[in-house]
Parts: sequence; structure tokens; C-alpha cells
Amino acid sequence: MERILDIKGIVGGVLLLIVLLLHYSNLNGLSVYALDEAKNATAAIEMLQKGEWVVPTFNGEYRFDKPPLHYYFFVLSYQLFGINEFAARFFPALFGFLTVYFTYRFARRNLGYRAGVLTLLVLASSLHWYIQFHMAVPDPFLIFFMSMGLMAFYEWSLSGFRSNMLMLVTYASFGLAVLSKGPVGVVLPGIALLVYGLAMQLLNGKRLLRIFHPMGLAVFFLIALPWYVLVATKTNGLWIEEFIFKHNLNRFSAPMEGHGGGFWLTWLFVFAGMLPFAFFMFQGVWHTLKFRTNRVTTFALICAATIIVFFMLSGTKLPNYTVPAYPFLAIIIGNYLGALTKGKKWKSLVAPGIVYGGVLVLLPFGVYYGLSADPALYVPKSLLWWFFVPVLVVFPMFRALVKRQTEYFLVWFGGGFMLVAFVFFWFAFPIIDRQNPVLQAKTSQLAATDLYYFKIYNPAFSFYLQQPLKDIQKVAVPQQMTGYLITRKRYLEELDEMEIHYQKVFEGKDLFESPTTVVLRLLPHEQIME
Repeated sequence: MERILDIKGIVGGVLLLIVLLLHYSNLNGLSVYALDEAKNATAAIEMLQKGEWVVPTFNGEYRFDKPPLHYYFFVLSYQLFGINEFAARFFPALFGFLTVYFTYRFARRNLGYRAGVLTLLVLASSLHWYIQFHMAVPDPFLIFFMSMGLMAFYEWSLSGFRSNMLMLVTYASFGLAVLSKGPVGVVLPGIALLVYGLAMQLLNGKRLLRIFHPMGLAVFFLIALPWYVLVATKTNGLWIEEFIFKHNLNRFSAPMEGHGGGFWLTWLFVFAGMLPFAFFMFQGVWHTLKFRTNRVTTFALICAATIIVFFMLSGTKLPNYTVPAYPFLAIIIGNYLGALTKGKKWKSLVAPGIVYGGVLVLLPFGVYYGLSADPALYVPKSLLWWFFVPVLVVFPMFRALVKRQTEYFLVWFGGGFMLVAFVFFWFAFPIIDRQNPVLQAKTSQLAATDLYYFKIYNPAFSFYLQQPLKDIQKVAVPQQMTGYLITRKRYLEELDEMEIHYQKVFEGKDLFESPTTVVLRLLPHEQIME
């Protein structure tokens, strides 16, 4: 008996509950440690402390990297929950869940309940999706508003561009996307919608007038433009110049911060991010091309391809860049899997099932021995055994395949990586995270003293200390300072040359990075003489 996907409301509701729980899994149990997350979360603290709503800063210096929308949400969350890890990540997790929910509703409405549930299952199984929405960064807001704008545009096109409500949702979403991460929030959707409009022959004179409606354009500019004008005015144009040229044009034209690579790297990020259902991605794309008269899957393919190709051409390549393509890839794969289950084409599941089973079996060894290769990490055997828990789904998965129960097979297929995500957030990663140097340095003991840094320091210190660190190179007589100084081990010789005396109180290698953080207690010359 195989009718699990036709139990309307039950499967979708259960999956949405699981998705909600995974988005909020152990938000407060993992440190704000990654470089970008720490800087973004701290910049919001400084906005709150200073009452500054226009110019973002980190450690008192202008932060040119991103527009302010995510800072505003973080500030609101800090006011609700206090300044902690949960508060910093509350809204990213919420927007992740909402993106999954609206993608499910969009697929269900336009492709039917079965394809909608399978689209939901595909997104619900992506570990990388949950990792992205566990971080206090602007990407969750960009992904949500870009997805909302694109899906609203599609629905708007079905009305012949006559619905004012859908027009306003479309333009407001793109305006908020620009306020989330800059021009990319409208440039990428603009390219995708232009290609789709040309492919579907939507862009005749009357429709163009409806698309570029003055009311819609006014909503977009009223949301997106005022802050850029204010920040340009307050910084004499410096913020706009740095943001547009360095963090947009330069980042696209050349690798930044060592994040380069060939075009194939983008595909590798996408494939790894869409696991486990990445094993059906190319079949889903082929199915969409074969049945290209299906407007919604053609639309999803154009949106996904635009995002992926754009970042293939970008000089800087990072795994988070292509995450906005995931909802649309999920629609493509979900629709293909829906056709498989309707036709009971169980043979198409055999090869992906075997490869996936092998991945689940090898994953614990890969994680354990991969982490153990770093001599600075303590990796207990318990981590290996925790990752064997998801392997248990292999048995019911292949039992369903033997019985030719395609729907049950897919549920177990996705369930395996949901278990991987659960183990990752609650049991595996916390073991490693507790070894990061910021937590090990016991920052609470430093907060009551004067704090300095030399050249570069781990930005997570700023989040946990919640007070500025002074650049010791800008102090008149650095040799006379008291307190603590945070820097990297490779700079100790330079401090010696400056005749700055210190006592090392902590040394620890940064997680997954080569630098070693050191915390030094400054010893003024008078104290040395005594």
C-alpha cells in the first residue's frame, strides 16, 4: 500500500514541523565564531549601543560590507531576547523556515500536492540549507526576499500583470532584497525575469507598461533608496564607494580574501548543498527541458540557472552565493520525483539509492578521520558513532525499494539527511565548536580591563566582550599600556621589536584556519622594573 504522499495535510504538516525544529536546532548552543557572522552580529550590537541606524560599524570603524536590513532585525532580536547567540540567529532561522514554507506553497499551488510535498522534502533534507540559516549574516534575508519577489512575479504574470497586490509584493520584495545585500538583490532577479519574459513571449508593449507600473517602481525606490542616500550623506560618499566598487564590482571581477576557483567549483558547491537529492538534480533538469511547456518548472530552471551561471562567472566563489538557487532547484527535482512516483518508475531510484547508501555509510569515517587530521582538535570516538545513526535509514529505504514503494523510498531517502542535520547541530559540531579559541580564552575574565589588538584579531572576541578593542599601534606610548592585547602568534616578533612587554595568558589555533590566536597581558616598563 503506497499512498503516503496523498494523505493531504499530514505529510506536509509533519515535514514543516521538522523543518521548523531543524532551523532552530541548538541555535544557542553553538558559538558566534565564523568571521562574517561575528562581524555582522557585533555590528548590530554597536548600532544598538550607539543608537546609530544609518552607518554600520565594527569595533568603531565603518563596516562597508553590507546594507543594514539584517542589522535592524538583529537589534530587534537583541531587544527581545538579550544579546546572545540565539538572538543573533533568531531571524535568520525564521526567514529560512518561511522560505521553505512559501516554496512549498508555491509548488503545491502550481504543480499539485504531490510535487509540492516532494519539493518540501528536497529542501527539508539539505544540511547546507540549515547551516546557512543558522548564521547571523545577511544571506538569509536576501534569499527570502529574492525568492518571494521571483515567485510573486510568476503569480503576477499568470494574472496578465493585472493584480496590484502581487505587483506590490514583487516590487517590495526586490526593494528589501537590495536593502539586504545590495544591487545583487535586483540585478539577479532582473536577469532571470528578462530571460523568462523573452522565452515565454510576455514582453509586449501593454504588458511592459503594466510591469513597470509607476506605483510598483515607487514602492521599490521608497524601500531601497533612502538608506543609501542617508549613508552616502553621512560618510561623504565613502560608504557607497567602498561598498559598490570593493564589495560588489571587485568581488565579482576578481577573487577576494582567497576565495577563488574555477567555474566547476560553483557546481560542486551546488551539488554538495543539494545533497541528498542532488543525485536527482540532472535528471530533474533533463525532465524540465523535455517538458518545457510546463511554465512553472521552466521558470524555476531559468531562475536557478541564472543564479548559478552568474556566480560561475564571478571571481570570488563561496558556498553561500548559490543558496538562492536551492528553492528553484527543489521545485525542479520535486516535480521530477512526482512524475516518478506517479509512474512508479522504481528502477530510476536504484542507482541513486546505492550511491546514497554508500555516502551514508562512509560519512562517519570521512567526518571523523577528516577532523582527526588536524592535530589541534580533540575528536572523540563518540562523534564517529553519532554519525552512524543516520545509516539506520538504509535498511527501510532499500526494503521500500525491493517492494517497489517509491514514495516510502523517497521519504527514507530524505529522512537520512534530516538525521544527519540533527546529529550535526546537537551532538557533533558542538564538540568541535567548544574548542574554538574565543571560548577557550574565557573572555568574561577580560571584559573588566582595557583591551587592545595588534593588526588582526578574531572578530568573535568583539561579540563576546561587547566593548571596543583599541588599536595599540594608534596609542601614543604603547609600551606603557596595561590590560590585555589580542592578536595572532605570527605577530609576536613585531611586538618584541616595538619593545612591548607582555605575558602570554592564552594560545589557541583558530578552528579550520591556519592562524593561532594569542591573548597577552600587557606589562608596562615600570612593572617590569619592579
